[in-house]
Amino acid sequence: NSMKSKYIIDTHTHLGYLSSLKECENNLLKSTKAHKINFSLVSFISYEYQDKDDKRTRIVQQLIGFNNCSNFVRKNYNNFGMLCWIRPHSESNIREVENFILNNRDIVYGLKFHPFCSRLKITDKLLVPYFKIAEKFKLPILVHTATDKYSKIKYLADVCKDWPHLNFIAAHAELLSNHKDCLKYMKMYPNLFCDTAWVDIKTTDIFIKNGLVDKILFGTDNPIDGEKTLDNPLYQSYFDNDKSFSQDDYEKIMYKNALKIYNIDVNTFKK
Repeated sequence: NSMKSKYIIDTHTHLGYLSSLKECENNLLKSTKAHKINFSLVSFISYEYQDKDDKRTRIVQQLIGFNNCSNFVRKNYNNFGMLCWIRPHSESNIREVENFILNNRDIVYGLKFHPFCSRLKITDKLLVPYFKIAEKFKLPILVHTATDKYSKIKYLADVCKDWPHLNFIAAHAELLSNHKDCLKYMKMYPNLFCDTAWVDIKTTDIFIKNGLVDKILFGTDNPIDGEKTLDNPLYQSYFDNDKSFSQDDYEKIMYKNALKIYNIDVNTFKK
């Protein structure tokens, strides 16, 4: 199917010490260019705990992460926006977080929370001050979801119920699952969305057939596997629209939903 999307927005990318920061930045720039991605939302990987099995874990304070991220985004303003990766367990500098967002409102599009990296469920009350900031600035929150004990989508669903005015995006639509819970909860809660990072296009097809086309955002985790992350057949199937989604459905997933949910102005990247 040769039908292409007018634009592509990748709502889930990272900076961090994936080997080195410089190499990570270069991989992100090279791969987004190679795959003609117009705009990407990037967050700076900031674990709260050292993981001895993962050499990539680096404890980075949230404001240092924010600044590393914003420096990169400002240099590449037309193609990147940022999500603030929060560390609710270790840090209580909520005023500085709010000030950072206030001073960088033009490039901040949301918050990112990773329950597994923080060893903290999204239902924990430590997140409440961050939810209040998100509400104040009308920022959506991208939340890692998976089958581990911290990251289950049912916890996110509970939060969606309690914070109806906040939009939440389930990264990976619950990684390593059959995605049925994600489907169930997206139908239940108007404020729950998902991204396609490591989500097979067949699952996305099922979501669409269940009337959820307005709730799915293209995202990849680029460059978690280096410069070739987007060459993965899983992502190629999206770039090639292997399921022959209608033009309208395809463009919703590839960029239109992102414009709405993350409040991105198309003129930022429109060439």
